[in-house]
Amino acid sequence: MSTTPNVLVVIADSLRAKSVSALGGRRETTPFLSAFSTEATTYTQARSHSNWTLPSHASLFTGSSTAAAQFDIDTRLAPHQTIFEELAADGYQTSLFTDNPFLIDHQTGLDNAFTTAVGSPETFDTKYETNGSLGDWPNGFWYADQLLSWSADQTTPWAACLNLMDTHRPYEPQPAYDIWSDERIRQIQSEMGFKWHWELLSGNVSLGFAKLLETIYYGAVRQVDAIFEQLVETLRDRGTLDNTLIIFTSDHGEAFGAETALSNEPPAISHRIGTHELLYHVPLFVRLPRATNTSASTASTGGTVISDLAELAGIPRLIRSVVADNNNSDIDPQRAICAKDGVTVATQLPIPAGMQREAARICETADPYTKRADIIYSQRSDGTILKQARWGEDAYETLITGQFEREDMGQIDAPTVIDAVASDHKTSEISINSIDEYDEFAEQYSNEFAEELEDQLEALGYR
Repeated sequence: MSTTPNVLVVIADSLRAKSVSALGGRRETTPFLSAFSTEATTYTQARSHSNWTLPSHASLFTGSSTAAAQFDIDTRLAPHQTIFEELAADGYQTSLFTDNPFLIDHQTGLDNAFTTAVGSPETFDTKYETNGSLGDWPNGFWYADQLLSWSADQTTPWAACLNLMDTHRPYEPQPAYDIWSDERIRQIQSEMGFKWHWELLSGNVSLGFAKLLETIYYGAVRQVDAIFEQLVETLRDRGTLDNTLIIFTSDHGEAFGAETALSNEPPAISHRIGTHELLYHVPLFVRLPRATNTSASTASTGGTVISDLAELAGIPRLIRSVVADNNNSDIDPQRAICAKDGVTVATQLPIPAGMQREAARICETADPYTKRADIIYSQRSDGTILKQARWGEDAYETLITGQFEREDMGQIDAPTVIDAVASDHKTSEISINSIDEYDEFAEQYSNEFAEELEDQLEALGYR
């Protein structure tokens, strides 16, 4: 068997660190990840570079935090800038598996980084159906099975990326995992549609109802944990696990009405808008391969916990360090994913025109939601992390003192953040081009409540 390691990157879309029991979340959402962590490295302070799919994946694929500050729905990466294209040039077979419409068959072309890409099928076995009526796509087990089937057919090293949408709204986990919600909550979600954030942000629906939706989300997290278990244990049974680099993470987090540090910043609802920690603090677990030429040194890394600041843009560095192992790389794979010089940044560009129209339709005005967000995280010598963030022209700083503990330190001048982020971006050589004729698909923004839902919410005291 070749000792060149395979690479598996699993991205649980919208999975926040705080809902992962393996990281201390109070509900037992991830029993397998807890067991997996005994043979992996756990990074307790990992951060994404944006609060939504496209820019976050662009940073993760390229290794550039700057990509998040430039990449949007009407842009495209220039070719040959991603780690998966780099691996393909080195002889790897590469593939993407997801039903995320921003990652596959979208004009931004992130799926072009892969030799093959597998999206939503027209038909599928009923065992893969979601537990709801909002989605006409299969659940994540289908995509995991496609990946496992594909990888079994490979005769050369392979690198796969699996983006799981089970933790992205609508939350429709199977009954075996949906153990914290009830039929009434599931029914109301089905009548709300799955783009309900504007109704909550506008005040049309009480933020208290978001906490009920959160109970379904916990079940979706439990389902993702089970999908990941199936992947890992199948590779173990095949005898290929020890020759595979396993990375489990998320592209961004999710929130259900959390209050923000600035009075003019909207509460954190779902994702895509704002600076709240729930949107940027993500889980990150890495299992290094054991079957390389340096297996004696890497086999003992299981159970390690690293609390230093880590960044998703470090994933390509990590992959290179492992793939280069046979060439006697002097980079420590465990540290490769940590933030360079203890500093990393995140950006949320202003929402596009389609979202602004929908915000204005439901909230009367889009103005509170159209600002840009920038964040700079800095590791301090005492182990704490200083977060400085700006929302439009206002800014604040927070000291992160523990896993999920933080101390608000008050407002600061916005240029403090703007200048620091701009300085970080000067070192980037990423090439991003505009799409000349972007075909905006309007349905990605619109949402309508079922008529009878208005009365139900009012009766329950949520409207």
